[in-house]
Amino acid sequence: MVTKQIIQEKLEGLTQEELNQVYGLIEQLSSAEKPVKKPSLMSQLRQISIDAPEDFSVQVAISLGRDVSEE
Repeated sequence: MVTKQIIQEKLEGLTQEELNQVYGLIEQLSSAEKPVKKPSLMSQLRQISIDAPEDFSVQVAISLGRDVSEE
């Protein structure tokens, strides 16, 4: 809280042009402090959607020459 008070006191002595410059700096800091958060692996995996027939895995297994008989 002390830092805010010191800044407010310093701002009172500035000209309008200097205040505009300070405001520009504050805007730059505000936008720079918001890093883009990289999505997690789980959130990326949740977005995967497969549109395939019910027996898709069976069809793939057959095409690879695997035995898919149920015993």
